[in-house]
Amino acid sequence: MLLSLMQELQQLGIETTLASIGDPGVPEKPIELEARLRSLRVQQFRFRPGLNLSGATKVLRFARQEGIDLLHSHGYKGNILFGLLPRLVRPMPMVSTLHGWTWTGGLNRMLLYERLDALALKNVDRVVLVNDALKSNPRLQGKLAQRIRVIENGLPCGDDTQPVDTGGLDQSIVEFCSKGMTIGAVGRLSPEKGFDLLIDAFAALVSQGGDLRLVIMGEGMLRSSLETQIARLGLQDRILLPGYRPHGHAYLTLFHIFAMPSLTEGLPMVMLEAMRAGVPIVASAVGGIPRLLDTGKAGLLIPAGQLQPLKQGLKDMLEQPQQALERAQRASRRLIEHYSSRAMAKKYLDMYQEVLLDHAG
Repeated sequence: MLLSLMQELQQLGIETTLASIGDPGVPEKPIELEARLRSLRVQQFRFRPGLNLSGATKVLRFARQEGIDLLHSHGYKGNILFGLLPRLVRPMPMVSTLHGWTWTGGLNRMLLYERLDALALKNVDRVVLVNDALKSNPRLQGKLAQRIRVIENGLPCGDDTQPVDTGGLDQSIVEFCSKGMTIGAVGRLSPEKGFDLLIDAFAALVSQGGDLRLVIMGEGMLRSSLETQIARLGLQDRILLPGYRPHGHAYLTLFHIFAMPSLTEGLPMVMLEAMRAGVPIVASAVGGIPRLLDTGKAGLLIPAGQLQPLKQGLKDMLEQPQQALERAQRASRRLIEHYSSRAMAKKYLDMYQEVLLDHAG
């Protein structure tokens, strides 16, 4: 989403720079490599994580030297690092896009990050939400609500879509998917994604005689737990956890069904990519997903966190291929009509101009 936004803004005459922050010693990050491949300007910053004032100063010094007019942050790390700074230290206006909060309960580090994020957002000029559902969050109420805008994510589509290079795909994944009907999922291996539930639903379908395979692409803290679950179910030959893969969207056409059993979401880019790829979708009715899938007309919606509806939803889509195809075709049309990166960029540009006018006044 971020790189597509930068590309579209440049076509609209706006100079953009990706200020990419990482820990010391981190080599070129995937987003940095992809940005360079797209001929986008990248500036690397490497410093100790946390509330690092000297690191933030480096970024702001670069911004002043380059004549940057506006800072646009994506994610809680940037929000906290720059949003909590006094205005005297950060004189340029700041916009933040909130893609969604992923805390699902318990006393943990994510809860702390989200509370700090909410505090930092009170000090930025505009907060962009990627779907209307986020407006109801109590942390976004009060005076902050007056500075909130909703701009849904977008992807290049239609004539702007780059062809998928299938020659560069991991052939072990291609071969695995070629063995039969494959359900695919993409995302962090973390609790809010609901992949443990997806594995249980898949196991139930296999136990009923389904000749199926499951691919979950991504990396994260739950890898060991999910591998243990797969082994306990005896499904090592039917479930593949290939880890993170660059250009993950290129693998979507290998799937017969794309599953997103998340407990919480904003407006997931990978679902937009699945819509563009024409893959039938089964997804939890959370965040911006119901609107994205046209209340179920462009994909099958299921309640989050429930095993039986997830199993039945996957079963229905697999056993009713014509209905699945019709939903997928509707999703592709909906993407072009409502979720293009060009439309997204124009909305962001209007908001940038609004912020700069306020700042000048």
